[in-house]
Amino acid sequence: MRVFIFVSNINTEADIHKLKRQFDQRRDIADWSVDLSDEEKVLRVVTGTLERPEVIALVRSCGYDCHKMDW
Repeated sequence: MRVFIFVSNINTEADIHKLKRQFDQRRDIADWSVDLSDEEKVLRVVTGTLERPEVIALVRSCGYDCHKMDW
């Protein structure tokens, strides 16, 4: 499994609900979460098969943006 960590513009529970409809139906996403309490709205995605650009494209298809978190 791979874990990707992103900075996002996902700001509310309603935003998370919108993503949930897309992410939860994907078999290639084992787990995901958004930390709304963090100022960078950290999105964490666990996948066995997706690459980082594919996750970014999925987030963008939902109307949001994200980019790789710089450590």
